[in-house]
Amino acid sequence: MVEFLQSSVGIIHKNHAESITSFIKESVVEELEDTSSSKPPQKKRLTFCVEGNISVGKSTFLQRIANETIELRDLVEIVPEPVAKWQDVGPDHFNILDAFYAEPQRYAYTFQNYVFVTRVMQERESSGGIKPLRLMERSVFSDRMVFVRAVHEANWMNEMEISIYDSWFDPVVSSLPGLIPDGFIYLRASPDTCHKRMMLRKRSEEGGVSLDYLQGLHEKHESWLFPSKGGGRGVLSVSQLPTQMEGNLPPGIRDRVFYLEGDHMHSSIQKVPALVLDCEPDIDFNRDIQAKRHYSLRK
Repeated sequence: MVEFLQSSVGIIHKNHAESITSFIKESVVEELEDTSSSKPPQKKRLTFCVEGNISVGKSTFLQRIANETIELRDLVEIVPEPVAKWQDVGPDHFNILDAFYAEPQRYAYTFQNYVFVTRVMQERESSGGIKPLRLMERSVFSDRMVFVRAVHEANWMNEMEISIYDSWFDPVVSSLPGLIPDGFIYLRASPDTCHKRMMLRKRSEEGGVSLDYLQGLHEKHESWLFPSKGGGRGVLSVSQLPTQMEGNLPPGIRDRVFYLEGDHMHSSIQKVPALVLDCEPDIDFNRDIQAKRHYSLRK
């Protein structure tokens, strides 16, 4: 595993490769011990992954829940995307996020591998929380269904690299059930809107991200989490579900919930629900109290 990380993933420093290998090995052993333990099961808390295009508003969405929704502060743990880890790798403080955007063909495979590793680390770091609901910014599934697909189609990741990625993605996910959410929250907006918001936030690494790239990411999110006009490849609408499942949904969100399925869908997220929220309008929640109240009720 150490040799693989150094030769194929591109993690140069041996001590980094060894620490990642040890971490993954210990995580798998802990999960297996937990599942085989005779201890009485504890009440399972829910994990939802917040998905969406670059600059759709995921961080703002999570910050408002954490900072402005007093009723939820003791109930919800917010786990933001580990961007800081991507911007500071190793003793030389290498910014792999910046390197990926600057030279995607050189760093796409290395970056996507490291993204996966940091998501595993992040899940383990937050797994001991006591709050009943955990909201995580993105997931290993959006990595695979959206971003890895995008770099592969752009020829930034070749056939050998994506084959290697898939060869360990499935067994690692299958052995770490904590990575599998109870549901997804898809924040949906047009690529044009996301591009405008990206220009406003001015994250230095994203200076070269084009509207065409955002369009491709949008289409991949749509095919994964939202039904198409042709009937919805990969999702089931509530109207297609058994009555007992439909009856568990609040009326206010019943028309916004879809259930993932399909041969292209990872087996671990078959029939997992996805709540789709419209993030197209730019609402000033600090001034428009009525809009803020209406939007919160949709959750």
